[in-house]
Amino acid sequence: MTYEKLKNLKAHHHTLRLLSSDNFAFTLSFFYLAFVKNAKITLLHSEILSHLDDYLFNLNQTYENAFPREAKEYLDEFVSEKNGYLRKYHESADEALYELTPYTQKALEFIESLEKKEFVGSRSKFNIIFELLEELEFETTMSDEERIAELESKRNALDSEIEAIRAKRDIRFDSSRIKEHYMQIEEMVRKLKYDFSEIEYNFRSLNASAMEKIALGSPAKGDVLHSIFEIEDSIRESDQGKSFFAFWQLLSDVERSDKLSELIENLYSIKSIKKLDSNRNMGGLKFTLLKNGEKVFNVSSKLIEQLRRFLDDRIWMENRRILELSQKIEQSALEIKENAPKAKNFMSIAGYKTDINSIFSKSLYQPKVAQEFQRELVEEDVTLDMESFYNLFYIDEELLLQNIQKLLLKSTQVKLSKVLEEFPISKGIAELVGYISLAKKSENVTLDESSVEIVEISDESGVSKKVKLPKIIFVRDE
Repeated sequence: MTYEKLKNLKAHHHTLRLLSSDNFAFTLSFFYLAFVKNAKITLLHSEILSHLDDYLFNLNQTYENAFPREAKEYLDEFVSEKNGYLRKYHESADEALYELTPYTQKALEFIESLEKKEFVGSRSKFNIIFELLEELEFETTMSDEERIAELESKRNALDSEIEAIRAKRDIRFDSSRIKEHYMQIEEMVRKLKYDFSEIEYNFRSLNASAMEKIALGSPAKGDVLHSIFEIEDSIRESDQGKSFFAFWQLLSDVERSDKLSELIENLYSIKSIKKLDSNRNMGGLKFTLLKNGEKVFNVSSKLIEQLRRFLDDRIWMENRRILELSQKIEQSALEIKENAPKAKNFMSIAGYKTDINSIFSKSLYQPKVAQEFQRELVEEDVTLDMESFYNLFYIDEELLLQNIQKLLLKSTQVKLSKVLEEFPISKGIAELVGYISLAKKSENVTLDESSVEIVEISDESGVSKKVKLPKIIFVRDE
C-alpha cells in the first residue's frame, strides 16, 4: 500500500472516483433508493428514468434547483465508460435494463459499514474466526487419532449440554447474544448479496473473452469450439466457480431450501429480534438469494448460447459459399453453351474432390423376378376389437398443473422427480412431455443442467422406461 499505488487507485478506481465525486451524495442516495431499498436487482429504462426524474424534482424543490439538468443526461453519465456506475444491456425485453456495477456495490457496502451500530458483536466474530481455524486444523494437519479424539471431545461436550438441559439449567442465549448473532447474520447476508455482483462481473469477463475468440479466432470450427469449452471449464474449475456452484447446489436442494424457510420464520418468532427488525428485512432472503444466484448461473449458461449461435452462423456462411459456387458454375455453363469445349478436362474447382452422380452412371432397369408361392392362402375368421379405436387419450395439462400446485402448497420448492413420485405417470412419455411443457411455459422454474435425475415411468401397458432429465425445480410464486 504505497503512496504511488494509492494515488493511482484514487485516480482510476471507479469506487474511489464515485466516493470522491462532486455528486457523491446525490448519486449514491439515488442508487440506494432505487435498487437497495426496493430490493431490485435490475430496472427497466422507463422505471429508472421515472425514479430519477421524481428524485431530481424533490431535490430541486428542497435545495433550490441544485441539479438543473434532465434526468436522461444524469442517467447517461451513470452508464458512461468514464464513470461506470451502472451497467446497461438488453435481453428479451424491448427496453434496456440497468443494474449496479460491482464498483458501485462496493461504494454502497462501504457507506453502510460506516453507520454507527447499536453495539459491536466482537464475541460472535471471534467465535467464527476460532471455528474456522479449528475446522482448517481438523481437516488438514491433524492425524486420524487426533481427529477421533477431537470428535469424542465434542461428543462429550454435547452430552454435558444434554444433561444440563435435562437438569433444567438455563443455558439459552440472553438478549445480548441473540442480537449479536442476528447482527452477524445480517452483515454476512449483506456482504453475500454484494459478492454476487462481483462474481457475475468476473463470469461476464470470461464470457467476453469467449466472444472475442469467436470473432477473432481461427475459421476452423474445432479450434473455436475447443476454446469455448476451455473457457467454460475455467469458469467451473476456478476457486470462485467451485464455491459458487457448490452454493447454488445447496440453494437448489429442496430439503435445505425448506429448512431455510423454516429457520427464517422461526427467527421472527423471537421477541428481541422481532423488536429489533420490525420490517422483517430478512423475510425474503431465500427469494433474493435465488434471484441473484440464478442471474449469475445464467451468465455461465450463456456460453452454450454463444456456441449455438457460432454453429448457426458458420453453417449459414458455408451454405452461402456453396450456393455462390453453384451459381458461378451455372453462369460458366451458360457462357460456353454455344461453344462447348472439346477437351475432357475443361474445368477445375479448388478444394476437395466431389463425386458427381450423373444420370448416365445409373444402371438400367432390372425387372423383378416373380415369386411363386407353394402354399394356398387360407381365410380365417378374424374378429377385430373395435373398442381399441375409441380408447384414445389426451394429456390434460391443467390436471398436471394442479398436481404441481398441490405439492407447492406444502413446500416452497418441489422437484419434478418428487411430483412423479406423488402422482405416478400412467400415460407414458406423453405425460412426462406434458410436465416438461409446463416447466418451459412457467417463469417460476429453475433448471439445473449440471445435475441429472433418472425418473422411471410406466405406460398403460405396464412397460417401464427410465428417462434421464436435468434437475427441474418448480418454485412457488412469492
